[in-house]
Amino acid sequence: MSYIHKETFRVRTSEINLRKEIHPHHLIQLMQESSMQHTLGMKVSVWDLESQNVSWVLLKKNIQFFRFPLLGEQIEIHTYPSGLDGYFTYRDYYVYDEKGNICANASSMWTLMDTVGRKMVKIPAEFGSLVYQTDHYLPKPSQKLKIPKEGELSYNVTVNYLHLDWNGHVNNVQLIKMIFESLGEATLQNRILSSFTIQFKSEATIGQNLVVRSELISENEIIHAIKNRETEKDIILATTNWV
Repeated sequence: MSYIHKETFRVRTSEINLRKEIHPHHLIQLMQESSMQHTLGMKVSVWDLESQNVSWVLLKKNIQFFRFPLLGEQIEIHTYPSGLDGYFTYRDYYVYDEKGNICANASSMWTLMDTVGRKMVKIPAEFGSLVYQTDHYLPKPSQKLKIPKEGELSYNVTVNYLHLDWNGHVNNVQLIKMIFESLGEATLQNRILSSFTIQFKSEATIGQNLVVRSELISENEIIHAIKNRETEKDIILATTNWV
């Protein structure tokens, strides 16, 4: 059965920056938590599918930020599956403040992965009944992302146990946090993130040495890549826009 899942959160002291606004990666984490709770409620979570040797994998996500909620503010996140197309399914998110004003929205693209063969599998047709029917879909994430030049701003990270999630690879939000950690104080303290686009290319696992590379494209746009330092294999590509 399709339905809009709603989760309420209050911004905590551990989630804010110097402006007392929630950090972008913490807000993204709450979106992820909302979608996890939704899949649990629909009985299609990673644990429900475990016996079939398949798991959900996030491929792309576009996020628009309109305002970052402040310490103590209550927010409500709405999320639902917004489409199904063969090997791909889509999920939308909306973040509202207590007055019902939109703070952020996001569209995401997912697939099912065979956990043994490590290949995408076609999503069962019956999952189509979980798609919420609405006239207000967000644009699907589809754009091709640029790769930053070698030798630009870089930041090295070695994957440790606390970076991992329930699947044993680096959690998506941890990778996003690494991008923000790689940026200078001038950007993080004096600029405000307006949008974030990310494409997940491959997994990262414990002990791997990663490098985060970033390149300033314009006054407001930065492109990013996280690579395996030894193999140069792309883990993620991303673009951030700032005001």
